[in-house]
Amino acid sequence: MNSLQISLIVLAIVIIGAIVFYNWFQERKYRKQSMALFRQQEDVLLQPSSQAAAERIEPVVSVPEPVVQAEPEAEALVAAEVMEPVAIKVEPHMEMTAELPPPPVDPLLEYVISIQVADAIPSPAFATLIDSQRDTGKPVRWWGYAGNTGSWLEISPWREQAFTDVAIVVQLADRAGPVTENQLFNLTHEAQQLASRFNGIASWQDIAPVLVKAAKLDQFCVDVDVLIGLNVVSIDGATFNGARIAELAQAGGMMLDNAGVYQRRNDRGEVIYALCNHEDTPFSPDQMASVQTHGITLLFEVPRVENGLAAFAELAQFGQQLANALGGKLVDDNIRPLSPAGIEKIQTQLVHIYQKMEAHEIPAGGRRALRLFN
Repeated sequence: MNSLQISLIVLAIVIIGAIVFYNWFQERKYRKQSMALFRQQEDVLLQPSSQAAAERIEPVVSVPEPVVQAEPEAEALVAAEVMEPVAIKVEPHMEMTAELPPPPVDPLLEYVISIQVADAIPSPAFATLIDSQRDTGKPVRWWGYAGNTGSWLEISPWREQAFTDVAIVVQLADRAGPVTENQLFNLTHEAQQLASRFNGIASWQDIAPVLVKAAKLDQFCVDVDVLIGLNVVSIDGATFNGARIAELAQAGGMMLDNAGVYQRRNDRGEVIYALCNHEDTPFSPDQMASVQTHGITLLFEVPRVENGLAAFAELAQFGQQLANALGGKLVDDNIRPLSPAGIEKIQTQLVHIYQKMEAHEIPAGGRRALRLFN
């Protein structure tokens, strides 16, 4: 062992000894302080009753106030901030949303975008948005919650009202096809901008599964959207007189509309079936006397008619009556004679269609069907 190693060992022993001595000294000092702090105190509660009655001492807990050192020029600013009341904006409608009744949304057919704002949106602020959405190709409804009536109102720009809770409702499909990703994106973007203008938020469900749902709904519409046409055509090139057609149509409870089509309606004003010119010229009330045509067509929109089997039976019977009265024949869309067996075949197809619509909770002629097949 050389001299360097011996020196290092001695130095280490000295350092360790110093540390041990320091720790012993500190422990002894803290022990004395502890004994002085916790030595027995005189308890006033144990003094004679006369002395305690003469001088009652209540326990007091004193908390020293923090001292803040501030620059002289900052003291005035600090004082001003302490004295200035703090304004807090309370948005009660944000907390009460759960208590609101749900907006009039059909989850089977529609997609909803919700808006909640702190500053109520006046009805005129919706004018541009409502007008622009009319060109999107899909029905869009705008609903606002009216706190004074406790109900949802369809928003109209002319209505003198303001809303803090708004529901933008878009139909997922119609006869033009399913809603597109671009259409939904535009709606959510406009909703977000509107909410930002009035200090609020817009929320909506994820778009991806909604597009899948819209595609399935559209395929259902394609499967059941059937238009049946029964034709009464002349024989050997003869023509039918318009005045006689008008007479027979009116006798069958039909009225001529502005489009030049006779319509048979139910008690609710919904079309059951229609009668139009088989040729290109529409019927006109002031020209029926001069009309000459080689055929007429009866039209039956399957998904839009309630009690469709009974309605189709009435249609087929009326078509045969027209053929007999006009001296023509009843044929199908391919101009083939329509026999009782052919009528029965169509009725069988109708049964399958109506069963499918019932299974999808969209019965023919119901509210949902009338919206989808508008």
